[in-house]
Amino acid sequence: KKSITTDDGVAFFLNSSSVIKLKDNSKIFIDTDANHWAFNAVAFATSRELFNGTSATAFSPNEEMTRAMLVTVLRRMEDEAETAAENAFANIPDDTWYTDAVIWASENGIVNGVAEGHFDPDANITREQLATILYRYDGKQAVTEDALAGFPDGKSVSPFAVEAMNWAVANGLIHGIGNGSSATLSPKATASRSQFATILMRYMTEG
Repeated sequence: KKSITTDDGVAFFLNSSSVIKLKDNSKIFIDTDANHWAFNAVAFATSRELFNGTSATAFSPNEEMTRAMLVTVLRRMEDEAETAAENAFANIPDDTWYTDAVIWASENGIVNGVAEGHFDPDANITREQLATILYRYDGKQAVTEDALAGFPDGKSVSPFAVEAMNWAVANGLIHGIGNGSSATLSPKATASRSQFATILMRYMTEG
């Protein structure tokens, strides 16, 4: 899942002796062809099966990411790690496609509920929420520089997300929306599937 293509081949980590099989696992989606701005990121994420298409031929790049989708992708990065924790959320059934991912993410301190005993899996994720969850997944490696100061809306980031957004911007994971000095962070705007695929690719290859 975490393999990286380099100029010399493919790089990845092994915990023990393994048999390696190289496979062309590229996917073709009619709505994110080679002319789409997120083509490389979508190809990166889907070939590693971190994301699935919404159908056999569509990726739905503009569809908004939900909390359930986000924790599912992160758990796939960990080879769908098992969890022994109990389901702490009354509104999360025991048999959905995202149940194990929600339990895993909660157990590891990656997500919190939106209220006591509730997770809200279908809620669309904002850019600052996405940064916060990815920051927790990464292990909270804070940076000292103020990377938000260069954006006209840098001070509009919610207090809970300032450290995470600063980390994400400083590490080149989140860029401004727009061009030049007028580019904005838009922290409370929702994040799309193609935007998160792009952030994920940057995180895995540059972060």
